[in-house]
Amino acid sequence: MGLLRDLVHAGGTGGLSWHVHAHHSRKRWLSTLQLIEQFLAQVDPKSDHLLLIGGSAGWMMPPSWLARFKRIDAYDIDPLAPWLFNWRHGNRLKAQGTQVHHHRQDALLTLPDLLQEHPSACLWFDNVLGQHRFRSQDEARAERELNQLKTTLQGRHWGSLHDVWSGPTDGRLLPAGLNVWTHHVTAQQSTEAAFSQKLLASVGAKDVWRDHLTGHVFSPATPTTWLPWAFKPNDWHWLQAGWVSASISS
Repeated sequence: MGLLRDLVHAGGTGGLSWHVHAHHSRKRWLSTLQLIEQFLAQVDPKSDHLLLIGGSAGWMMPPSWLARFKRIDAYDIDPLAPWLFNWRHGNRLKAQGTQVHHHRQDALLTLPDLLQEHPSACLWFDNVLGQHRFRSQDEARAERELNQLKTTLQGRHWGSLHDVWSGPTDGRLLPAGLNVWTHHVTAQQSTEAAFSQKLLASVGAKDVWRDHLTGHVFSPATPTTWLPWAFKPNDWHWLQAGWVSASISS
């Protein structure tokens, strides 16, 4: 039964249900994927070895980013992730000379060991940190662990794309091209509440939105980019992307 649950749900953050939804949402997600690709094109990873945390099948992964590395160690709890990732990206990466090693492992739980095992690798958390509060039985503990990441990763080159807020919209702005919101880029907001209200209003947010407890994953010194994501036609997410160079990771 445990294996069946993992195949279908993977801890509530993946599995067959997620992959079916992602496959059928590719057209609607394309604009957000293009924004992610634009962001990652500006990143200088400083290493040809990537620890890819929570990459799943790579639905939100631009091939151009993955092809920049000679070795990728991909960590995910989803038993379907290796097969689907290789189906979507394997041939191109193999032709590029990139070696991909899959690990069915909770990398957030074992992160200190992974850092010690791979001292020169950079890290990318691919749309996984925003799910931590839903996998944890203790929201306060989950938020502390998310806030602690920037300390654990001091001295490393690392980045993350993650949900910050998500919830229902009134549909007014659909399907307005997502590029109209690429100006939502911030290094440090003087009034965090006002900024969040601006983001929510721009996608026609209504009712109660979910806080994914990732608001302080990055330090205020880290420039971040905010990306709207039409997860479902009337259920949108605001994603935050950032990259931390070792020199500013403290």
